[in-house]
Amino acid sequence: METSQAGSKDKKMDQPPQAKKAKVKTSTVDLPIENQLLWQIDREMLNLYIENEGKMIMQDKLEKERNDAKNAVEEYVYEMRDKLSGEYEKFVSEDDRNSFTLKLEDTENWLYEDGEDQPKQVYVDKLAELKNLGQPIKIRFQESEERPKLFEELGKQIQQYMKIISSFKNKEDQYDHLDAADMTKVEKSTNEAMEWMNNKLNLQNKQSLTMDPVVKSKEIEAKIKELTSTCSPIISKPKPKVEPPKEEQKNAEQNGPVDGQGDNPGPQAAEQGTDTAVPSDSDKKLPEMDID
Repeated sequence: METSQAGSKDKKMDQPPQAKKAKVKTSTVDLPIENQLLWQIDREMLNLYIENEGKMIMQDKLEKERNDAKNAVEEYVYEMRDKLSGEYEKFVSEDDRNSFTLKLEDTENWLYEDGEDQPKQVYVDKLAELKNLGQPIKIRFQESEERPKLFEELGKQIQQYMKIISSFKNKEDQYDHLDAADMTKVEKSTNEAMEWMNNKLNLQNKQSLTMDPVVKSKEIEAKIKELTSTCSPIISKPKPKVEPPKEEQKNAEQNGPVDGQGDNPGPQAAEQGTDTAVPSDSDKKLPEMDID
């Protein structure tokens, strides 16, 4: 027993002494507060602030417009330089292409040197100068894309009307109701359109792609509209409704109902008026027939 007690005493001696918990002290400090009276901004000063804000907004807007104008010049330089060696190449002569390419390069260099910080109008004028050279080339390309499609559409219209004219002359049932004078107008308008198209096609085929087109898309569209407005109302006239002749109607009324339906008087009997005699019961009896 003494040994165990001695061991427990040694353990207690080996343990470090526990720290005492600090007591929390609370102190109160007065916080001074100062009251200041804020005066309202007078009307004159407020208007000045509003005016200055408006000037800053306008200045930001003008700066954005200036940058947009400058970027438009730069974008046009890159676009035209790429297309001159691409899809626009066939539509500009070699001399004009070299001259225009040099102009584009000079403009690009100008943008990063003297043209770095210019007013908006300077960039607008510079872009207009470049477009004055590039727009005719662009139009030639666009016309070459649209012109064949429109000529094809006009040719289809002419073929359609020529077939209808032929059917009318052959007295086909579908068009035999049309007036001969009107169909003469259709034929005349169709022949004129065909002659116009063939003439323009021949002239255009002789024209170089580097030159302005002989006929433009708007002219072909106008010719299609002219031909359609003349011919379509005539050929689309519906056939008139054909009523049966009056003699056939009278015969149908006299013959009466067909297929054993005479026992039921129809509406025609009711419309005969009071002059028609009503048969008696004796009249209704049929004569007896001898059956062998």
